[in-house]
Amino acid sequence: MSIDWRRVFCAAGLAATGGAAFANCDSIINVDYASAVSTSNAAYAAEIIASSPECFGGGSTTSRVQIGGTMFQQALAVSSAIASRQLADGPAPAMAMNDRGAAAGGKPGRFNVWGNIGETDSRQRYAAFNGYSSGYAKNEMDLLNTILGLDYAFSPTLLAGASLGIDRGDGSGGNTDPAFSINKIKSKGYVFAPYLGWQINRTFSFDASAGFGKGEIKTFTTNKVDADRWFAAANLNYQRWLGNIQFSGRASYLHGVEDYGDIKVSGVSFAGTDARNTLDQVRLGVQAGYWMNGVMPYAALAYVNDVRRKTTQFGAPSNPIGRDAWEWRLGVNFFSLSQGVTGGIAYSREEGRSKQNSNNLTANINFRF
Repeated sequence: MSIDWRRVFCAAGLAATGGAAFANCDSIINVDYASAVSTSNAAYAAEIIASSPECFGGGSTTSRVQIGGTMFQQALAVSSAIASRQLADGPAPAMAMNDRGAAAGGKPGRFNVWGNIGETDSRQRYAAFNGYSSGYAKNEMDLLNTILGLDYAFSPTLLAGASLGIDRGDGSGGNTDPAFSINKIKSKGYVFAPYLGWQINRTFSFDASAGFGKGEIKTFTTNKVDADRWFAAANLNYQRWLGNIQFSGRASYLHGVEDYGDIKVSGVSFAGTDARNTLDQVRLGVQAGYWMNGVMPYAALAYVNDVRRKTTQFGAPSNPIGRDAWEWRLGVNFFSLSQGVTGGIAYSREEGRSKQNSNNLTANINFRF
């Protein structure tokens, strides 16, 4: 019966789009997927989503990139901003300050204003050979996330603050099947996130953040979907100095949710196209850096595992993107301790997922006063 329905849907799509049933996201949503939803044909819906994931902002493959490049990046940026306080107070930087005769015995500033900008470039490619297509699904997405934060230290061991992340994205997606067109993708959104930091001792610190916001994804010309976002994250950080060498580590648990409404085509909502996506991720990372009189180059390696991925998208197929990966990072931190300024730049690459690679370039600056 499903094969018969599929042929009916394809014929209807051809008639509605002048012979190009799968040409773009508008026809895929308002003809094919809408028909699958109205007839509760989950198998056919799964083939559509697998073949054209770029058309479904609430789809698990698309949403995973959005959650990782926006909310999770913000949570990690918050943790790094908090850790910069501890790093600047380390024995090697403190000794350098004393050697220069600067701020001897002075108290560190209680306020910290910081900024972080990061661009995440993700590429996905996987086989989508089914009754709906006979090619490979390909997605490309570049997300630029700008984050600003302010925190205050109530004591040497406790601080609180808030951050605001604003993101913009551009990309494209399509299927290598010649019957499909390439669809442009644009996204935007924001997240507001309060946070806390606790210096347990000279070696360990803990931070937690939680945020909420909104997002929007547009594909092709008239396809649009809006989402509510929220996340929560906790990080346990480790730091130890051996002379001028700093060893650090971080264990993170990240939880992100995007709740998408119904997809709109030319302003018309299509019932049953909504989706709620949940991603829980564990990260375990280590890092080593070498202090060189105000400059500290470093290398880091982290293991990343999506311990829980869940979607309510009707007919959503199993996620083709690998569950775990390794992320390596190379960077350099800069210090002007007498002025209360620290900063850095880093490049990272995530590898090991079977159908996705991601690159990230970040820069940050902190003003402590």
